[in-house]
Amino acid sequence: MKKIPNWILILVLIILIIVSKFIFFAPKNEKLTGNKGKQQGPLSVNYLVVNYETLKEDIYSTGKIGAINQISILPEVNGKIISVNFKEGEFVSKGSLIVKLNDQDLQAQLLKSKTQITLSENKLNRLKKLIQINGVSKEEIEIQENELNSLKADRDFILAQIAKTNVIAPFSGVVGLKNVSEGSYVTVNTPIASLVQLNPLFVEFSVSEKYSSILTKTLSVTFNSEINKEKQTAKIYAIEPRVDELTKTIKVRALFNDKTQYYPGSFVKVYLSLGEFKEALLIPTQCIIPTLKGQKVFISKNGKATEVEVTVGERTDSKIQITNGLTIGDTIITTGLLSIKNGADLKLIKSN
Repeated sequence: MKKIPNWILILVLIILIIVSKFIFFAPKNEKLTGNKGKQQGPLSVNYLVVNYETLKEDIYSTGKIGAINQISILPEVNGKIISVNFKEGEFVSKGSLIVKLNDQDLQAQLLKSKTQITLSENKLNRLKKLIQINGVSKEEIEIQENELNSLKADRDFILAQIAKTNVIAPFSGVVGLKNVSEGSYVTVNTPIASLVQLNPLFVEFSVSEKYSSILTKTLSVTFNSEINKEKQTAKIYAIEPRVDELTKTIKVRALFNDKTQYYPGSFVKVYLSLGEFKEALLIPTQCIIPTLKGQKVFISKNGKATEVEVTVGERTDSKIQITNGLTIGDTIITTGLLSIKNGADLKLIKSN
């Protein structure tokens, strides 16, 4: 007879020991009921009686400072710079000469054109004297007049080309860092410097489309930045006449006279007050419980927890407006919300 391996005997022995434990040593008085771990007594929670409060409807948004006028100064024609007439960071007035390009060839053409015009005018004057004695025909005079007008048109064209060699400030503002020097050859795509009108400035921000009927040019906003905590006031002067399809917001611009040297491109926090509602139902934000259908809260009725679906409105830093679902005098539960079930017994403790 073939001998049974030792490892099989050891495995069988272990199985017998485990089975014996469950058969002979199982607790006889164990009660398999659904009451194990059931909470004993009512749940202690804090509460708040709902009442009317004053709600300041404020809009908070992120905005960006912008300049009414700002450009990158570019020449209108190609050429060599013969003079740079500004200092970096200085204020220049509208019409000031920023850069002068070489125009010697154009000046020569202008001189030639003026000489031709003078000769043509003299010839026309002689013909007009001759026609009085029938020395020339009227047709010859008309030909000479057309020639003179053509020469004057050529002169005006040359003057226009000369004017383009003068790079002029189109508005008053501050010139930025220069990118060229005297002797540089520039093209129409060469940026010379930036020119920015620093006063007044505007702050641009976006608000939800639901405020479209409230936004008017009479409203004022306040704003500040992380660096500059002092709040400034700006007045709305332009509202985008359409809603952004992606963000569902409307762009707004408010004008202000800068007193603290904001730079265009700076980001700021914008505050827009739309008024006060003296009869608003406000509850702590933590009382709201999200659900698949919306939001709910727990209130106490006859000492028991009751679920109530609510509709929310505006929010503040710590509270939220309830527009539907609650009434004055309801007792709303503020703590223990993760442990409460509908119909649970409650022990109410006044919130501090």
